[in-house]
Amino acid sequence: MVLLKTEKTSRVPTVLSMGFVVAMALGFSDRVAHAQAVELPKPLIDAAQAYASKLTGGQKIGGKVSILGVNGGRELDMLKAAWAPFQAATGITVDYTGTTDFAAVLQTRVQAGDPPDLAGSTNINNLMRYAKQGALKDVGAMVGEAAIKGKFDAGLVDAASLNGKIYGVWTELNNFMVWYNVHTYDGPKDSPTWEQFDAWAVKRANAGKTPWCYTDERGASSGALAGNWIQAYILKNSGQKTLKGLADGSVSWTAPEVKAAFEAFGKVAHDPKMVPGGPVAAMSTPAVKVGTGLFYEPPQCSVLLWGTYAGSLTTLIYPKVKPIQDLDFMPVPGKPENAAYETFGGTLYLAFKDTPQVKAFLSYLVSDEAQKLVASAGNWTVASQAVQPSDYSNPVLKRARETLLKPGVTLVAQPTQVVDPPVIQAFWKGIVQYVLEPESLDSVLKSIDAAR
Repeated sequence: MVLLKTEKTSRVPTVLSMGFVVAMALGFSDRVAHAQAVELPKPLIDAAQAYASKLTGGQKIGGKVSILGVNGGRELDMLKAAWAPFQAATGITVDYTGTTDFAAVLQTRVQAGDPPDLAGSTNINNLMRYAKQGALKDVGAMVGEAAIKGKFDAGLVDAASLNGKIYGVWTELNNFMVWYNVHTYDGPKDSPTWEQFDAWAVKRANAGKTPWCYTDERGASSGALAGNWIQAYILKNSGQKTLKGLADGSVSWTAPEVKAAFEAFGKVAHDPKMVPGGPVAAMSTPAVKVGTGLFYEPPQCSVLLWGTYAGSLTTLIYPKVKPIQDLDFMPVPGKPENAAYETFGGTLYLAFKDTPQVKAFLSYLVSDEAQKLVASAGNWTVASQAVQPSDYSNPVLKRARETLLKPGVTLVAQPTQVVDPPVIQAFWKGIVQYVLEPESLDSVLKSIDAAR
């Protein structure tokens, strides 16, 4: 079975699994979070088990793979179900430790000489940091570069590589889009520019109907949701050069394009006509409630900018809401020339040890069989391009897969996936300050640059 432990510290910012955060922040008990057993399609389970058996020559070699990650609750149940065929076939136990402060716990364990076998990181910066320290194993050599490059987008492979070596394996994947209540959103849907979309929001606000949902209180991570908002806006309206430049340091956070993104966000966050309750309410309401206003009776707002997981989390809170029929999404509006760019985040498995058990598990993770199992759980898109839209039973995830991994799309990592923790902290803290003090924007942007 999968063993689960939890740890908690508070030093380095961590991008948490949203399902874990929702279950905790909305007060879901273990009974609610695990109320229904995760049942995956038996044909997929059988195929995954058969593949896993081949990895160890049909032998149950036993042993253990320890993993440090951020998942918990229902999301971990889904992963456990996808890993079960591997364990049944190989006899290898997956020992998973979920933590609410992943980066700090990982750093402490590495420094103490006691790293986990694998780390499920939601931040590319961890890969860069530990690869440069020589702490990570070359997973390309362990699994086979051809197996990785043949199944994953070139942008994902590049993000997981350093100095020609691949140090990470992608599994769950997400990007950020505009979600809307089908019954209240009457704005443009066919690849609108930001100006067209904003004109709808202003018109609706002037009619006394608040268009945007936005809440962003997450303790030390307050401002993180707006951070996704701003980065997606930059990519869609200023292009990948600007977003990549913020990540590698070639573009300043005080650049006009960055200031324009903050101001576009501020136009929404500062106006009580645009956001329920205005800025004070937004910064004092838990971020996990960002989308709940979509389906209040009556609805408080019509649109929000959130990740791929918004669909499953909304239906978790409102079981009667039906994907596509009631809740739908579209790419973040922007300039036509930037339509093919998409931001992305996800889980990247890093190897600190090279054992037969670790090699077998990583090989399983990148397989078509395992990735199809994770996709069938109905919570995520997955990174492998071998998993087709038709492999998804969830209509929202099917469309998300078509949007994110279709031919011609260029995946661009968010700066907050790449930069060092002090910059992330300055970015999030600066957003909170800007929301509450609109006149502070110039000093906020300078403070983020100073952190770098």
